[in-house]
Amino acid sequence: MSLFLTKRKTANGKRKTLLILLLLFAALAWACDRTSQPPPQKARVIQVIDGDTLILASGKAVRLLGIDAPEMEREGRLPEFLAHQAKAYLAQLAEGKEVRLEYGPLRYDRYDRLLAHVFLADNTLVEAALLRQGLARVYFHPPNLSHREVLLAAQTEAMDARRGLWVKALNQDEPFYAANRSTLRFHRPACPLAAKIAAANRLKISAIKQAYLQGFSPCRSCRP
Repeated sequence: MSLFLTKRKTANGKRKTLLILLLLFAALAWACDRTSQPPPQKARVIQVIDGDTLILASGKAVRLLGIDAPEMEREGRLPEFLAHQAKAYLAQLAEGKEVRLEYGPLRYDRYDRLLAHVFLADNTLVEAALLRQGLARVYFHPPNLSHREVLLAAQTEAMDARRGLWVKALNQDEPFYAANRSTLRFHRPACPLAAKIAAANRLKISAIKQAYLQGFSPCRSCRP
């Protein structure tokens, strides 16, 4: 009986090992297939999800590079200020149109969305258009930093005009903010993430507008 059980355990162990190997092979094949097929340079937009996410005719989602638009309502939470206006403006710009896609060194995010700058037929940079209307903030993710100066200039224009989000976003309620040169985020002084900033990357900024002018974006945890 013990010999039978030993053989059975050995067989089960072999089956589990084989299953693990098959899963690893499938994952590797998927990764190789994705990297072997370059993302599209041009595509038609069929749907807009929110102010910084759209869907291509292939069904692939694209997260616009360099910006962050207000969040739509989800999981019982109300939409953020101007979220629906940002979505509507992006739809007006891009929905149903063929666009050109430009990529940085990182082409996918953790949700497997494409990360791309989106250009219209007249070469309008969609992210800059949203920033100029005050319907998004700059939100850079190193090493994807292309068009940084153009995007910052568009944001500064909206800030100076107090347009869109900037009716509220420049209200300062802290004596200073802690910025991280590595992540390009700024935090409230008491934010736990601020305490983790390495000394070489830490920058103290006295005015919230200066943080935005220098290309920093607000921490999503402490929400300065």
